[in-house]
Amino acid sequence: MNVFTLQHVVNAIIWILPAYVANGSPVVIGKFFLSKNIKRHPIDFNKRFFDGREIFGKNKTFEGFLGGLAAGCLASLILQYMGLHDLALGSLLALGALLGDLVGAFIKRRIGIKPGDPAWILDQVDFLIGSFILQFIFFGDLDMGLALIAMVITPLIHILTNFAAYLLKLKNVPW
Repeated sequence: MNVFTLQHVVNAIIWILPAYVANGSPVVIGKFFLSKNIKRHPIDFNKRFFDGREIFGKNKTFEGFLGGLAAGCLASLILQYMGLHDLALGSLLALGALLGDLVGAFIKRRIGIKPGDPAWILDQVDFLIGSFILQFIFFGDLDMGLALIAMVITPLIHILTNFAAYLLKLKNVPW
């Protein structure tokens, strides 16, 4: 019988950590590293989809995307230096997380959810699914055990980190 242990959970967190960092860092980057006077550049160029709604929304910016990618790659580099991760895989997971988040934002706009408003479950897993897909496409494999553990633990981690960001005044809302 195959039983998941605490070590499996730790392995899953280490594996997906670059995606977590990439997904969460745009909020921190926007708060601490970008002045209020710096103009943000929305990825969708403030254009609307044929349904009349925003494509991604004003909160999805090039600054956040590139900053998130840089942070995820830096996390990958640190993990590789520690002998815990592969830089290429970690960087790809970071990119996948950001692309998955964009797909999630696109879906939210299509169903009428405004930028910044929650979409429970989608907000917690869109970035994971993006990471999983890119790993599978470029590396040809995906450890389904690690992916399952990540899918199970991420909603709780996501809720706790968002609430912490709210308490630290990094976010205006606790979701």
